[in-house]
Amino acid sequence: MSNALGVHACRSRKRVKYIRLPELLMDLETAKIQGTYRKIMKQLGKLDLLIIDEFLLSSVSETEVNSILEIMELRCNKKSTILCSQWTPEGWYQKLGGGPIADAILDRIINSSYKILLEGTSMREEYSKLK
Repeated sequence: MSNALGVHACRSRKRVKYIRLPELLMDLETAKIQGTYRKIMKQLGKLDLLIIDEFLLSSVSETEVNSILEIMELRCNKKSTILCSQWTPEGWYQKLGGGPIADAILDRIINSSYKILLEGTSMREEYSKLK
């Protein structure tokens, strides 16, 4: 569903980026080392739509939580962000390590979002049957 929304946004000439959270966090860590962190964050803030897949699939470090907060702060009420996760939003607080930073992230996400919960079999499972 997120990819369909992303394709529609692209066809509407919007600037869109799809990335998995682990890859995004690795890119940000590399940018910190190379001194391009602010440049990357500025680019993320300018995107019309940012699709982050595998959001909080695994626990994240304190440094990574801070990066997630920065991204959400840049985009909150300004640009669209789609978060795809195997976890319901109720499980995100613990995945973010709890505490005030987790509260700040969730405040920026939950108070300006729509929640779509999908149920049923995985589309990957359906596609494998077609092969």
